[in-house]
Amino acid sequence: MLQLANARLRARLRRSRGTSTTLSAQQAGPGAPSRPPLILGYGNSLRGDDAIGPRLAAMLGGVAVQQLVPELAERLAAEDRVVFIDARTDLPPGQVRMMPVDGESASTHWCSPGCLLRLALQVYGRAPEALLVGIGAQSFDLGAPLSAAARQGMKKALAQIRAIT
Repeated sequence: MLQLANARLRARLRRSRGTSTTLSAQQAGPGAPSRPPLILGYGNSLRGDDAIGPRLAAMLGGVAVQQLVPELAERLAAEDRVVFIDARTDLPPGQVRMMPVDGESASTHWCSPGCLLRLALQVYGRAPEALLVGIGAQSFDLGAPLSAAARQGMKKALAQIRAIT
C-alpha cells in the first residue's frame, strides 16, 4: 500500500520535471484525498539553519518538532498526505529539493520520515503518501541565525509547498 501511494507520487514528480507538483484533489484525479496534507517540519531551532523545518511548518500552520519520534506514527496514520520539511547538508545552501518518501528512505536522523511511515503502516495499518522537502543548509552552529542562503531556500520552498497543497 505504501509503495503504491508513493509510486503514484514519484510518477507525478517525474512528470512535473521541475515545475510545481500539485497534490490537490482536483489535480490528482478521482478518489484523491480532499484534505490538505499535514505539514511536519523538524530540526533544532537553536542551531542556525537547522531551524528551517520548524519555521516553515509554523508559517504554513503545520506541526513543528525538534526531531522525528516514533510517537508521531499515530498522527501520520490518520493522514492521507504528509509533507516533511528538513534542513539538508547534502544539498548546496539554499537549494530546494522535493522527493517522495517511502518506508525504505534513509536519513541521518535516528527516526527518519521513512521509518515513521513504516511504523505507521505496521502498527496502525496505514501510512500516508509522503513528500520530503529538503532545503540546503549552511550553518548548524549553536545560537547562529538563519543564513542568507537558508532564508532564500525557505522562500523557494514556501512557494513550492503552497503550490502543491
